[in-house]
Amino acid sequence: MSSPLNNRFEQAYAEFEEQKNAISEFEQRLAEKVSTLTAKNRAVSVTVDGQGDVVEIKFPTMAYRKMAPAELSALLVETIDAARMQAREGTNELLQTFLPSGMASFDLLNNPVDFEEIMSEAMRAADRMFTSAPSNSQRKEEQ
Repeated sequence: MSSPLNNRFEQAYAEFEEQKNAISEFEQRLAEKVSTLTAKNRAVSVTVDGQGDVVEIKFPTMAYRKMAPAELSALLVETIDAARMQAREGTNELLQTFLPSGMASFDLLNNPVDFEEIMSEAMRAADRMFTSAPSNSQRKEEQ
């Protein structure tokens, strides 16, 4: 016969395995993700990966040949920035599908991810799971 505490540990372990699998799936989907953006004048097309790194630049038309160097440079920077923003939005949406319910949402577009906060939130969630089990400090107080 299993004890209630043993059942909670088994449940926690099963949830941990689910989260580990979800993280692996997220990493795999992120690695497969690419985003391509073409400038309005179709002079340049930029492809970025799921992390926003440029993986390809194409010039689908000959329009770039008629552009001044500074104009082409500005168009490249603008298109790369827009492609990265598009990739971040997609990555943020993907991340939201993997976050456990009740866990804070992280805006990757405007805020850097604070992994300490993520871990603190995970620890608070684990604490809530075991709230009925006495903590070490409660056990010491009882003694």
